[in-house]
Amino acid sequence: MNLDFEQKVAIHAAKKAGRLLMAHLNKVKEITYKAKRDIVTEVDLRSEEIIISSLKNNFPKHDIFSEEKGSAQIAQEKAEYLWLIDPIDGTINYSYGMAPFRVGICLLKAKIPVLSVIYNPVKNEMYVAQRGRGATMNGRKITVSSRKFLSETILSSHLSSKKDARRRVIKKLEKIFNAVFQIRFYGSLHASLTYIAGGKEDACVWLQTNSWDILPGALLVEEAGGKVTDVNGEKITINSTDIVASNGGVHEQLLKVIKNI
Repeated sequence: MNLDFEQKVAIHAAKKAGRLLMAHLNKVKEITYKAKRDIVTEVDLRSEEIIISSLKNNFPKHDIFSEEKGSAQIAQEKAEYLWLIDPIDGTINYSYGMAPFRVGICLLKAKIPVLSVIYNPVKNEMYVAQRGRGATMNGRKITVSSRKFLSETILSSHLSSKKDARRRVIKKLEKIFNAVFQIRFYGSLHASLTYIAGGKEDACVWLQTNSWDILPGALLVEEAGGKVTDVNGEKITINSTDIVASNGGVHEQLLKVIKNI
């Protein structure tokens, strides 16, 4: 499957949204609380509009699902092609004027990710993956790290905005922390997954998150040679809410620690 045109459009949209984000960094004025620990800014909405407009103009027959549309609708989309949009992944970081944050765009065919574009506007890093064609950063091939022991692993995680998920993470973190070399908290799953795909980090565990956060980076990690499952070791789907991603070499060791908690 050749998705070069779709890739070109997605890259252009991500860059345009990224320019908006950089122009308004440290200038956020309007913040709306969607939940106790979850926010949306006016820049999220403008970034979303930029991406949706570009995709609609080029692919009028494709469905588009954006973060602000609501997770209950995503599995009900009927079109063969569905775009998932995350206009700012790491909104809390962005609203405080700090990195990391990313723009994420993912194309699904029959609910399977086939194209992912994740943009880091701070460093002008464009991560791209097409299914079966590998992963790149600014056109250069990227691969996961080669570490094979959990004790040498740098892992990232996240304290969810959802109360029950926060309890689950806190319960699991002590044993995970004792099993790995270091744990990081970035506040952006896209950032974590780009780090894994590029070999800068070895694994991540995120619980009770959203499919538009999971799927773009999941394809990127897989195409860079890594492995992605849910916490039970099952394949990631459009309905997944948990993710365990790694370089592949430490994956089974990590799953064993998680399952024993």
